[in-house]
Amino acid sequence: MYFNVFHIANIVFYSLMSICGILLLQKIIYHIVGLFPSKKFEDAKNNYKYAILIPARNESKVIEQLLVSIKEQNYDSNLIDTYVIVESENDPTCEIARNYKNTYVFVRQHLELKGKGHALNEVVQHIFKLNKNYDAFFICDADNVLSANFVKEMNKTYDAGYKIALGYRNSKNWNSGWVSSCSALTFSMVNTFHNKCRSKFNQNVIVSGTGFYIATDILKKLGGWKFFTLTEDYELSMFATVNNIKSTYNEYAEYYDEQPTKLKVSWNQRLRWVKGYSQTNKKYKKKLLKSMLFDKKNRWSKVEYTMSILPVISILITAFAYIGFTLVLAIVGSCIGSQDAYKVYRAFIVSSLSIYVFFVFYARVMLFAERKHINITSKNLIVCCIMFPFYMAMYIPIYISSLFKKEVEWKPIVHSVQMDMSQKNIELRIDESKSARQIDDDETIFM
Repeated sequence: MYFNVFHIANIVFYSLMSICGILLLQKIIYHIVGLFPSKKFEDAKNNYKYAILIPARNESKVIEQLLVSIKEQNYDSNLIDTYVIVESENDPTCEIARNYKNTYVFVRQHLELKGKGHALNEVVQHIFKLNKNYDAFFICDADNVLSANFVKEMNKTYDAGYKIALGYRNSKNWNSGWVSSCSALTFSMVNTFHNKCRSKFNQNVIVSGTGFYIATDILKKLGGWKFFTLTEDYELSMFATVNNIKSTYNEYAEYYDEQPTKLKVSWNQRLRWVKGYSQTNKKYKKKLLKSMLFDKKNRWSKVEYTMSILPVISILITAFAYIGFTLVLAIVGSCIGSQDAYKVYRAFIVSSLSIYVFFVFYARVMLFAERKHINITSKNLIVCCIMFPFYMAMYIPIYISSLFKKEVEWKPIVHSVQMDMSQKNIELRIDESKSARQIDDDETIFM
């Protein structure tokens, strides 16, 4: 009886893994394509005017590097205006921002509306009232640093007719610990193994984080920035797909941002992502299914977004469920003195090691694919590969936690990494003041 249970569990496990493998086939193709060069855009025939929006509450430690990188763009500076969004005139960020040409400080008036989406909507509404004629709005975080050709490259995508485009997200602090390197690696995965292929096949991309633009005419039709979930970037991606607004990815428009170095901060960040992902799916699920079934335009992108992370989640849940089940079954077998318990222990060990080795190998493949972009030491590369399976496994308890947590607030991520773009050297500065320490969990921030 005992061994029969184990035998049935094996049949169920391998059957489910086979189904998961079929679901993952398309993802595997994306990964293979991701190893080849990216799509290049033709030189733009026209130069367009852009506004760069930067939510920057209490970001005086890092904002200047972003402003310097904007100033040093290989693009006509008269065609770039920058809006730094703060919550108080007393914020030191204001004084720094006012030292730069074509840079405006916008102080929020409706602080009761929390979140990045509301901050962006407030400044967009203000710009519309001023009748400024921008062709598109770039969204950046204060900790971002733009490569010198970022706007020039993104201008190519706008000139090619794309209303939404995303640049290549790189990390400023690959070497600040395993949490930061694993976090950076997940964005490399989105860049190289998803968006690169989607862009080649003219499918909608996943807008992730910042470093993207959205055409002004879209926001005018909406009456402002109307994406207010905890993951406004993913909501924008879903909105574009449902409404047949083509988006694209430009690997040659590179920008940098700072990844969290503390596990607790990373947990809170990813909890917000998971909750925001659920919010967005709930909001757009019916619209997406209807559009996929009855609208032939952009159908494959809609199928992609309908499937979303289901294939990956399915294989993770199946694998970890099997590992957990065999461990419990092995312990039970030992307790009852079954002679077959050692076989179950062996299955537990083999399956656990197989999953672990797979994720280590997967991390190494990603790092190899990104070798031209990333600045990581050999030591940190090894640590990143070793810890990546644990980093990914954490998504399961994070997801479970999100189911029981009704409200997820914006948690503070303190930015302090300084980056020398000329040498791509990175220096982590630590300040003992509260503004540079980890802020209590019950405090909120918009970022």
